[in-house]
Amino acid sequence: MVEEGGLLKCKICGSVLEKLVQGSEAGKLDDFEELTPKHDGEGSQKHVPILEKDGGNVVIKVGEITHPMEAEHQICFIELIDGDITYRKTLKPGEEPEAVFKVDTDISNLKAREYCNVHGLWES
Repeated sequence: MVEEGGLLKCKICGSVLEKLVQGSEAGKLDDFEELTPKHDGEGSQKHVPILEKDGGNVVIKVGEITHPMEAEHQICFIELIDGDITYRKTLKPGEEPEAVFKVDTDISNLKAREYCNVHGLWES
C-alpha cells in the first residue's frame, strides 16, 4: 500500500501522482506503480540530490555531475521534505537542475528527492 506522500506513476501515460490522503479503503490502482526512491547505484552521480545551506536558504542541486535538461530527458521536479512539510519546484527543459527554498533549519533534519523522466525517483 502506498503511504501518504508516496508517488505513483501511470504505466500507460507516464503521469506521476502524489498520494495526499489515506482513504478508508484501498482503491483500484492497477494502472499505477509505486515509485521507490533510489539512493545509490548506476546513475547516482547525476541523480542523487545534494543539499547545501546558504544563509536562510537550502539549495538542492541534482547530482555531482550536471543532469541534462532536455524535453526527452530531464528532472521534472525537486522536493525538499522537512518532517510533515514538503516544498516542491517544478522544472522545465533548459533550466538548471536545482532549487532554492527559504528554510532556515539544520539540513541534517531534511530530505530531498527528485524525479527524472527517464531514470525515476531519487532521494538524498
